[in-house]
Amino acid sequence: MSAEQLFNHWVRWTLLSFALLFGYYLLADLMMPLSTDSLMQRYVVQVAPQVQGRVTKVAVTNNQQVKKGDLLFELDATDQQLKLELAQLQLQQMQQKSQQLLATLDSVKARQQQAAVQLEQTRLDANRARQLREQQLIPQQQLEQSLTALQQAEAAAQAAQAATAEVVAELGAKGVELVAIQQARTQLAQAELDLSRTKVYADVDGVVSDLQLEVGTNLNSHQAVLALVSSQQSWVSAAFREKSLLYVSQGTKALVAFDALPGQLFEAQVSSIDAGVATAQGKPDGQLASVESTTRWVRDAQRLRVNLTLAGQVPDKLVVGSRATVQLLPSEQDWGLLNSLAQLQIKAISLLHYIY
Repeated sequence: MSAEQLFNHWVRWTLLSFALLFGYYLLADLMMPLSTDSLMQRYVVQVAPQVQGRVTKVAVTNNQQVKKGDLLFELDATDQQLKLELAQLQLQQMQQKSQQLLATLDSVKARQQQAAVQLEQTRLDANRARQLREQQLIPQQQLEQSLTALQQAEAAAQAAQAATAEVVAELGAKGVELVAIQQARTQLAQAELDLSRTKVYADVDGVVSDLQLEVGTNLNSHQAVLALVSSQQSWVSAAFREKSLLYVSQGTKALVAFDALPGQLFEAQVSSIDAGVATAQGKPDGQLASVESTTRWVRDAQRLRVNLTLAGQVPDKLVVGSRATVQLLPSEQDWGLLNSLAQLQIKAISLLHYIY
């Protein structure tokens, strides 16, 4: 075989190999997509006090495993204790005022009843005076005095009735506490709640992280001072080109290889695919749209985030942000050969993690 024939032979085989590899890449990207842009995810709870105060005790250390309800740290409770005592005194004061109003109500009701009796008697005397005056048995002056006394009795009865209504209105409806007492009870409940919040507990099982807290530190309310990495739920998020997700849906099986655990493969399945990306989220601000332009003929492919749930227990060595490679698997019934190739592909990558 001449040199020219040998050259042509190698050119043909090179072009054929390139065509086969290019075809395999297109098919694999569509039917068994792979992503190296993947991370281990866990819920991270930012722990912050809900009241301000000075730290008097730190009950945990960095990277300590805690259970839900475990004490994390305490704040000085002096201010909250004083507020609680003040709220208790205000409630007692309002309750005493309520008792005084009840006693006042009994008194004004008695005066109202007395005024009503007096009014009735004065009305009888006025009627008798009219009859006697018609018979010319009494002078006109005496009748006028009786009528004046009747008017005074009517005014006194109305005043007694108004005083009773005022006390009843201040007491409120029957069976309902004074508004002031209700307000005092609310303030007392708030003071008790603030006092309980001087002790900060873990809301979930997890690991304490980013602890930067010392006794004597003054904290503001809602100031995050540590992170609690939840151990209750974990998942893997992977970024795939949207074209690669054409045949992917919830429940699609996958294999995951973590950089931290080279040579090991973990079974997983797709739990969800995000509905969009932040770059497409418009924010109405009264401004005209800003359109991004590019001179590239082939633009970068959009990537969507795919969330996967791992089967079985997740190793403790995997932390939030652990890098991973995700291989989505085609259906075994329809693409048995491709499924085998996909598994071979991810196994090779997992072995390569021993090197890089």
